[in-house]
Amino acid sequence: MGLKFSNFGKAKVGSAPDGTAGLNFTVEAGKGIFFPVLGAGDYFYGTFKDASGNREIVKIDIRSMDSFTIAAGGRGLDGTTARTWAAGDYFVAGITRAALEESLSNTNLIALGGLASSADTLPYFPGEGAAALTSLSEFARTLLDDTDAVAARTTLGAAAATLIPSGTVMAFFQAAAPVGWTQVTTHHNKAMRIVGGTGGGSGGSVAFTSAFALQAVTGSNSATTLTAAQIPWHTHGLSVYNTAGAGANPSGGSGGSIQGTPSTDGGTGGGGSHNHAFTGTAINLAVQYIDMILASKN
Repeated sequence: MGLKFSNFGKAKVGSAPDGTAGLNFTVEAGKGIFFPVLGAGDYFYGTFKDASGNREIVKIDIRSMDSFTIAAGGRGLDGTTARTWAAGDYFVAGITRAALEESLSNTNLIALGGLASSADTLPYFPGEGAAALTSLSEFARTLLDDTDAVAARTTLGAAAATLIPSGTVMAFFQAAAPVGWTQVTTHHNKAMRIVGGTGGGSGGSVAFTSAFALQAVTGSNSATTLTAAQIPWHTHGLSVYNTAGAGANPSGGSGGSIQGTPSTDGGTGGGGSHNHAFTGTAINLAVQYIDMILASKN
């Protein structure tokens, strides 16, 4: 967007602008294509001239095919005077002092022009109206001349070979080792452990999926024989009756003799051991996981 130029921009005027203030005019049919194509904000400088050598420089900001519109305030520029023109006069899009001064007064161009060129450097803009040089290495140039992403990845891949030493082992979340790497199959079905000391070791004896699986909970307590001290304190009643002679039952308080040998009331128990079985709910240790592979740089 801005000042535009064109080659061979010359044509006869078809319909001239109205007097010294008119802003619209045309050139002969089909000759508009020799003048700059203008977008929003674009413009160019042109010159009217006649057979007598009279000239007027104007600023054009709209062109539609062979029709031109002079910008507001764009008549009689660059030391010329607005004049009345007629069909058959010429309109030329040539170099003017105003166009050159505008081009050369561009702060970015001035900043670039002030740089002292040096080998293996590239100019850039660190800010508005400022320019500087930055290093451009030989490798950077090999990347800049790549025509597509495939070529760039090939260049970067060759460089990566020197950045990652051969024998480096890394983890990858993919089905197979990438190009230039070889899968390490020494370790399988194991968990990864982070250590604060030296890495590269391994240990343990249970496979990952075996340790982290559905584990049933069953078992029993050891058999125990109760001692007298462990049995709760209790008594057993004993009833005695007369077996000979007169008198009432001793429980009635009467006298009498007792014959025979008293015995206990027939207690039970074998004095053996016993245990207490228990069951529980299975513990599900089947933790979710993802499969990673280890690969060594070739």
